[in-house]
Amino acid sequence: MMKLAMRALLIVLLLLPAVASHAWQNSSQDSSQESAAETQARIDAIARELERRQAAMQQRARELSTTERQVQQLDKKIAAVASKLAELDDALRRTQQRINDLEQQQRQLLDEQAEQQQWLAKQVDMAYRIGEHDLLKLILNQEEPAEFERLHGYYGYFNRARLAKLDALKTTQRELAQVTAQVTSEQQALAQQKATQEQQRKQLEAQKAEQQKLVRQLNQEQRQDQSRVAQLEQDQRELEEVLTAIIAALRDEPQLNGLTRLKGQLSWPAQGNVQRIFGRSRSGGVKWKGILIDASEGTPVKAIADGRVIYANWMRGFGLLLVLDHGDGYMSLYGHNQTILPNVGEVVRRGEEIARVGQSGGRESPALYFEIRVKGDPVNPTQWMR
Repeated sequence: MMKLAMRALLIVLLLLPAVASHAWQNSSQDSSQESAAETQARIDAIARELERRQAAMQQRARELSTTERQVQQLDKKIAAVASKLAELDDALRRTQQRINDLEQQQRQLLDEQAEQQQWLAKQVDMAYRIGEHDLLKLILNQEEPAEFERLHGYYGYFNRARLAKLDALKTTQRELAQVTAQVTSEQQALAQQKATQEQQRKQLEAQKAEQQKLVRQLNQEQRQDQSRVAQLEQDQRELEEVLTAIIAALRDEPQLNGLTRLKGQLSWPAQGNVQRIFGRSRSGGVKWKGILIDASEGTPVKAIADGRVIYANWMRGFGLLLVLDHGDGYMSLYGHNQTILPNVGEVVRRGEEIARVGQSGGRESPALYFEIRVKGDPVNPTQWMR
């Protein structure tokens, strides 16, 4: 069974070509560079969108300033028209009061006219009666001179009074006609002015409503753009952080150039009793291709150099097995682990904890199985360790 396990492991390792490390590294770098380019393109697109929206906001701010000034001017015009309408209302009230006074005067004049007409009617009746004592008859007959003088004086008095009343009546009628015409003219003029002012007020109110609608629309667009700009700025910041991280990762990407320069300088992957069994025969004639390090269960297992995880799974005879690619055809193997910490494809650093010592794969006691291979061939790990 152990023989079959070793053959299976050998097959797995031989299927990993020497160029695997370069493929992983180049693939990772290409992927990272592609991500960096995509992120930069998104940042540029966001920057263009930000520039466009900020320009739109500046233009809208100018439009808002102009529109708000127009609203302010309309407010002033509306206030002036409202003031004029208030003055016209006062004038109309005064005119109405004057009309009321004139109507009262008109009623008085009509009463006087009726009284004058009644008085004239009496005068006409009196003149008729006086006519029975004809003045010429009185003069020719020479009868009672004293009576003649009396009647003559009375007749003259009534004639003068009648003429005066007629003149007063004509004057009253003229005054009444003038007052009526004046009131009518003034009413018409004020009504026309008020109608004109009211029409102007309505036009100004309509203009103001339209301008206020425009202000609301512009303000809403400003708020939407401000919100969108804030979101874009947040996206830009986050993308820049991602880009910075990608660039840093590219800069800090370990160069997996193998272990040649580290020969004799590597630290042991775990603290414990080392069984230098490399090359010794195992059961069934199979030779050991690595070493065993007896250690307490749970002892940290650390990467001997920078590498990338290319295998992390259970394998018969080795339990939980982890394989690191160090580049240039160099690999290290760690078996019988209790647990494996990184995932396949992850990069680990020299000295980083990658597993815990266990006894998986059927071991009776905890230990770490450790190998180093160059282009698929096992080498004695002790020659590489410090």
